[in-house]
Amino acid sequence: ILAWTTANAGKTVYGIEVELMALLSRLLTALPASAPDGTFLTVVDDNGRVWHQIGAGMVDQEETPVLSLSLSPALPHWQISVYRTSRELAGASTRGLVILSALLILTLVAAVITGGILLTRQAQRNYQDARRKTTFVSNVSHELKTPLTSIRMYAELLLGGRASDAARQRRYLEVITAEAQRLTRLVNNVLDFSRLEQGRKKYSPEELNVKAFLDQFADGNRMRVEAAGMTLTVESSPDPFLLYTDKDALEQILLNLIDNGIKYASDGKILTLRLDHSADQCSIAVLDRGPGISTRHQKRVFEKFHRVDDSLTTAQPLSLIHISEPTRR
Repeated sequence: ILAWTTANAGKTVYGIEVELMALLSRLLTALPASAPDGTFLTVVDDNGRVWHQIGAGMVDQEETPVLSLSLSPALPHWQISVYRTSRELAGASTRGLVILSALLILTLVAAVITGGILLTRQAQRNYQDARRKTTFVSNVSHELKTPLTSIRMYAELLLGGRASDAARQRRYLEVITAEAQRLTRLVNNVLDFSRLEQGRKKYSPEELNVKAFLDQFADGNRMRVEAAGMTLTVESSPDPFLLYTDKDALEQILLNLIDNGIKYASDGKILTLRLDHSADQCSIAVLDRGPGISTRHQKRVFEKFHRVDDSLTTAQPLSLIHISEPTRR
């Protein structure tokens, strides 16, 4: 009985009944007449009894069917099961399973080894980066101490009255001012580097006359360049060129390059700022006559914390270089 309902306060009952054998006879006509070689099919009822079988073979209670298909919802808990009769096929299936398992194990081992190599390399890179950062912090700390020591020394000389004449007092004050400016540049560089690392660096672009900017920049830095025994010149056409860029960022780039020129190229005696421009773009070059950078280190110029490991650079203090790309409005 599939369904029933009552009426007249339960006095009348209407129901639907399906004759199982008639249903099975129609089901059996939908099944194939024969099974593929090496297999046989069984129709199993909800009690696990075999109602119909296609193909020669005997069901082993411990044997798991190759495939089982449920006949729900037409016949709940009934299913069609497919079994193998050929031991050779079973053996081939077993061999295939063994081969597949071996391949999976090899893949897993390869993945573990590859992952281990990648993790080892990443750990080495992290270690090297941490060591460079430690060296960087140490060098920056030393750099910050140097101008502070000079400022304190000359301030104590002035405070103690050891600079009696006006010329000496002026010279001491000029040193204090220059060291204070140097300290400000170092602090700004460190702060900018931190902002860049955290992605918080913000720029304030404005319209800038590049020719006038370079002339003003050269006038403001000519004294410290000459104090290093070098001359600072500007080469450009007299025509003005307007650029839409961050003035402070551009000035910081040039300051760092000038500092590097003073540190590493002072024997060349000349530093030149060259401005070349066309109708819609310009380039600014800082030129010196120093020893240059060897070919094997040129590809690592913009790598963080990298320095050429020889006496020329290790004897010099560390400086940060902040690169900004100006754009034409």
